[in-house]
Amino acid sequence: DNWRRVGMHVLARATPHPVAMSSGCETPSHRVFVYGTLKRGFYNHRLLREMDAKFLGEALTREPMRMVLGEYGIPYLMRGESDRSAVVPGELWEVDDEGLDALDVLEGIDEGMYERVTLDVATREGDGVDGATTAQAFVCGPESERRGIGTTWSEEIAAYDLKTHEASYVPKHERAAGSLGTESLGRRRS
Repeated sequence: DNWRRVGMHVLARATPHPVAMSSGCETPSHRVFVYGTLKRGFYNHRLLREMDAKFLGEALTREPMRMVLGEYGIPYLMRGESDRSAVVPGELWEVDDEGLDALDVLEGIDEGMYERVTLDVATREGDGVDGATTAQAFVCGPESERRGIGTTWSEEIAAYDLKTHEASYVPKHERAAGSLGTESLGRRRS
């Protein structure tokens, strides 16, 4: 079907601008594309459940991106070209301002673990969202890049699935002090 036949050779455009949608007196909402541990059935999905985020549907990056598996089994989208890049599957969610702030903390934005950018994504027809839209997404941040994420030691993966997750993911509270993303647990780098 057409869902599976999306082009696969150019890096997705990423810009650091938030996307807010609002109608009338409602709280502003943000579309967020998740491709890793925040997806349904994965370890960090509980955060989306707790914030009453709204599932909008399955989604794909509109243009190919390289995804790698970093330290502790953490998936990262990379902003670099790769001959083997492919569109990345994930999910599209809607969160409010508070929810977006909570995701920024989880993703270690202040530490440079991830950077939040705007990506073009495609959804399946009938999921309640037009086939093409923009969404916030978390890509490899500058500190992760400095620590070697995306280099030859990072395994390139086509999708972050449950098999990969269960075999490799280490929750933050089990990681070594000083690991990226652990500052929100009160464990500072030394």
